Amino acid sequence: MRLKTFTAATMAEAMDRVRQTLGEDAVIISSQTVPNTGDVWVTAAIDQADDDFVPAPSTGSAAVIQALNDHGAPLGFIDKVLDGVHATGQATPEIALAAALETRLRFAPIEEKPLRPLMLVGPPGSGKTVAAAKLAARARLDGRECMLISTDTRRAGGTAQLAAFAQILKTELHPSDGISALAELTRAANGRAAFIDSASVNPFDSTELSDLANAAAAGGAEPVLVLAAGGDALESAEIGQAFAAIGVSRMIATRLDTARRHGGILAAANGLLTLAELGASPTIGDGLLPANAATLARTLLERIGAPPTALPEANKNTPEAVS
Repeated sequence: MRLKTFTAATMAEAMDRVRQTLGEDAVIISSQTVPNTGDVWVTAAIDQADDDFVPAPSTGSAAVIQALNDHGAPLGFIDKVLDGVHATGQATPEIALAAALETRLRFAPIEEKPLRPLMLVGPPGSGKTVAAAKLAARARLDGRECMLISTDTRRAGGTAQLAAFAQILKTELHPSDGISALAELTRAANGRAAFIDSASVNPFDSTELSDLANAAAAGGAEPVLVLAAGGDALESAEIGQAFAAIGVSRMIATRLDTARRHGGILAAANGLLTLAELGASPTIGDGLLPANAATLARTLLERIGAPPTALPEANKNTPEAVS
């Protein structure tokens, strides 16, 4: 027997998906309406040869689907994750979800010594400046030299915040006005980690994206998308696609502490971008947390409306302690 769970906005839509995937002979095993969203969850079965057997849903499936629906994750993503949850045979929601996420998403934290300068890119308000400062703080607390570069020189006060962070970290801040200046600065890094805080761009403006790609190429930098949690899933997916089109492959998810729904982050990472780091605090000393399936699973399973549970501590040392 083969079992598969389907999620849809209505029962009719769910039944259509059952028939399209399993055929007319499929038998409905269970169904329920998901609280808060009103979506329908249907588990169906069809007889198949033993070698096609898929284990029955674990007791953790209900908690997983509840959490993913609450977060506004895309329905297709939920289906794939539930397939992974069923395959694990794990009863514990956290373990089952982590195992499923491991097969569905990619994780690649920022290296201790990045091979190339890292250019943090993204739409306005995503948290690029704070993320750049956190990466610099991590390097300094580990005893490594680094440099901060800002290409946000035309916006009023564009470098002021980063300059304050650089002073606390006792790290050089170099404003860069233009591609040539950026190339000269990254060449002068001489083996030091370089973190570039770029000017915000409209992800749907092809000219701005092209200019950003040219700047990253001139500086020999890896562009890394910084995306704030709480965004609409479809919108976030399109933002991820826009930046992936100019060579972005990794993403830092920020502001997990100020948003209760992370479906946008899942949509942007789903089969497209690799999750690198998670940010859940505005405090520079708290740092970023290297992304992995276990940490993401714990975050997603926090119940909507419950007091937020902090992510594991990334680094509680303060930047002021850097010498």
